[in-house]
Amino acid sequence: MADSKPMLHTPDWIISFEREAAGEVILAQNSGDVIREYRKRYGMSQEQLGELMDLRRESILRIENGNVTPTFDFVKTFIKAMALIEATRVERAQHKEIDLYLLENIAKDLDFNREKLPFIIKVAVESYDKKLMKIQKSLKEKKYDR
Repeated sequence: MADSKPMLHTPDWIISFEREAAGEVILAQNSGDVIREYRKRYGMSQEQLGELMDLRRESILRIENGNVTPTFDFVKTFIKAMALIEATRVERAQHKEIDLYLLENIAKDLDFNREKLPFIIKVAVESYDKKLMKIQKSLKEKKYDR
């Protein structure tokens, strides 16, 4: 999904993530299933995804159920949003403080609406922290099972 302009701040792995996600959505029998999987992976409700995509929850429901085929613009924006969420989660995993400057520049590279960045960061941090707590709980349970 990378355009011809150079990606000044975007790591190669994010570009690879975008391409892989785009392939999953575009090549899927029902692209709505893949969109639903990404939404759930990041702990988003249909309302939240709708807010992110400037659509009503009902539109997200129709896309996920396969009643409506997502437009090219929807897929493009969706992929960029998922890449930014993933970049934020990786940033969260690597550092206690998230480098907002880096994320703003990645959003700029991806030509993503930077007004949506606070929402992206909130979703990413909440889903990452929830996953981390789940892992920690699982490890504690295994420790006591011995």
